[in-house]
Amino acid sequence: MNSSTSNSSWRFMVRPLLILIFLLSLYHTLTVGKVLPSSEGISIEETNYVKVEKYVYHDSKIDVLLVGSSRTAKLDPQYISDDAANLGMRGLSSATGLELVKKTKLKPSRVLVEINETIGRQDEDLIKSLFSPFKYYIRQYLPMFRTEYRPVSVFIQAVRNFLEEKDIISLEEIDQQRINLEFRETIVKEAIQDNNRPLSEEDKATLRRDAESIKSQIEAIETSGVRVVLYNVPGDPRIDKTMKQRQEQEFLRTLFPPKKFEWLPEPPAREWNTSDGTHLISNDAKVFTEFIRDKI
Repeated sequence: MNSSTSNSSWRFMVRPLLILIFLLSLYHTLTVGKVLPSSEGISIEETNYVKVEKYVYHDSKIDVLLVGSSRTAKLDPQYISDDAANLGMRGLSSATGLELVKKTKLKPSRVLVEINETIGRQDEDLIKSLFSPFKYYIRQYLPMFRTEYRPVSVFIQAVRNFLEEKDIISLEEIDQQRINLEFRETIVKEAIQDNNRPLSEEDKATLRRDAESIKSQIEAIETSGVRVVLYNVPGDPRIDKTMKQRQEQEFLRTLFPPKKFEWLPEPPAREWNTSDGTHLISNDAKVFTEFIRDKI
């Protein structure tokens, strides 16, 4: 009686376990075989994680890598080359991207570093979670555990891909629909008012501290044979021409002197179109990305 009950309990436990193993094996096969679409992320945090995981676990040579904030995130690397990648992250900065370059073995040939007031934003928890030994090797050899293959995210990406393939809607159209002209003008006016003041000593101290950290990262990367080029992404000209913004860029040039650091040339003057005064819309982001391609 006890033996029969024990065997029944064992079969009850084994069947669900075998089903689970089968489903996991199937999902693993679908991800490795590229049958399932890789998600680009459905939230700011998830999009950042997808980007960094794709970089950390990449197995092919990257020629040009962009690192920076959400301004850089708007730049599509395909307009530079097929071997270019983008580590621009919303809410973060070049510091996070540079730290990832330091820690990965397969280095890019060239790294373009966005330099502006955002350079101090770094997510140390994100970096630690990526290089935790257990998580690192699990994600490296079992892609289904990466953020880009979360089932819900994969489903949403599949729907998005379908809508684009059928020309029902495009990312450019989505980008344009997000622009509320009246709201944008309100934001731009507020930004102009906030930046029509001199760069304070406190601002300078913060930039100086953040710059020292960035310079240390750049030095470590350059010793690996990586070419580093600095640049800034243009925004609404009305904001870029304010007193604080101009003094800020001038001060950053003293912290990263052109005689010691390579800077991308300034882009031709034009009316850069943004969605909020800061982030370029898709068409203008393409123009600036092609400018980068031509200059490097």
